[in-house]
Amino acid sequence: MLVLLSNAVVIVEKVKDTRAPSYRPSFPQQESEGVHPDILTLMKQCWAEEPTERPSFDEIAKILKIINRGKSVLR
Repeated sequence: MLVLLSNAVVIVEKVKDTRAPSYRPSFPQQESEGVHPDILTLMKQCWAEEPTERPSFDEIAKILKIINRGKSVLR
């Protein structure tokens, strides 16, 4: 748990850093690396450099609901 918190703090600091290029996390390149391909696509869209290219929260919820086979992902 402490490692995850430490990693999260490092990521937040990198994102806040205004020097170019902006920090973007690395993503698995294949589904076989344990990430559903639609989730991987969504993650990449959420980290788009240009804010207007990122999905809204409503769009994210709709995509997650589709991935989750119609079950609500928001409570």
